[in-house]
Amino acid sequence: MPDHPIVSLLFFLIGLALIVKASDLFLDKAIWLARAYHISELVIGSTLVSLCTTLPEMVSGVVASLGNVGDMAVGNAVGSVICNTGLILGILLLFTSVAISREIFMLRGVFMLGTLTIAYISITSPTELLMITRGEGVIFLVVLAIYLVVNYYESLHGGPIPLPAGGITPAAYRRSGQYERSPKLLIRQLALFFVAALGVVGGAWMLIAFGQRLARDIGISDAVVSLLLISLGTSLPELFTAIAAIRRKAHHISIGNIFGANILNMSLVIGASATVRPLRPQDHFLRTVDIPFALSLGVVAFAFGVFKGKIGRHTGIVLIALYLFYLASMFIVGRIGGAPTG
Repeated sequence: MPDHPIVSLLFFLIGLALIVKASDLFLDKAIWLARAYHISELVIGSTLVSLCTTLPEMVSGVVASLGNVGDMAVGNAVGSVICNTGLILGILLLFTSVAISREIFMLRGVFMLGTLTIAYISITSPTELLMITRGEGVIFLVVLAIYLVVNYYESLHGGPIPLPAGGITPAAYRRSGQYERSPKLLIRQLALFFVAALGVVGGAWMLIAFGQRLARDIGISDAVVSLLLISLGTSLPELFTAIAAIRRKAHHISIGNIFGANILNMSLVIGASATVRPLRPQDHFLRTVDIPFALSLGVVAFAFGVFKGKIGRHTGIVLIALYLFYLASMFIVGRIGGAPTG
């Protein structure tokens, strides 16, 4: 394939179109599953949707681990948490205000902050400085298993489906065919769900691969590519799922997806990567800046949700401002701005 900026841009835009279209179909099927089977949208968003939208990070992390690039494996996971919370959740909340269940929100917040804390403790262990061992990787996977079991338990006790527009009852709406339940229809909807998920992942891969090539073609430094483009690129499924959720007024799925994706970024991505091969990141900023900042963003979102029972525009403004401050700090301390090295 010719290595030319126009070619890279063309495939970058194809990836963008693919991820936009696939995310629409992806969210449609997630909403159907939630409402047809009386499962909380927050539960669907924080498990099934999150598992699929976290695939780009997991693939990137495992590949980086196999290549013994610990900085990229850990940095991509932590960077995605920062991007998901500061940028994507912030953007979503600029356009909507969501009343939430404190209990459900607190549970996910505790898991998210807990996995970040485990990562910080692991990477600053006095005996294994800046290293996440296989044993610690297994701990992350155990936390993931507990999280999935808890979500499954919640799904068995989900509340009633929301009333549709027009005032008709859920039973009448289901009889209309919108939420018809049958094994054959369930298989069809699940098949479309996973086809859409593959489209989201494939589009994200194209954005990352050709975005990196385009960045190098036009002379952007490798630091910008590795620290910002990869984590932003692998977070694009969450971004486009959030945009689709705004259009369909399924905000709980998107918020659940963002919190669930953050939990999976830390437990599944780092857990799988470290289990494959111990992670030895060399960048000390991961310990002193990145993980503490991810924790800070999580605490802000968690505090607004738990203490106010509602998150909206004010929360979004705070999160976006903190994310922009984080980007500015990378320039200030010299992590971005060097000459290209690739």
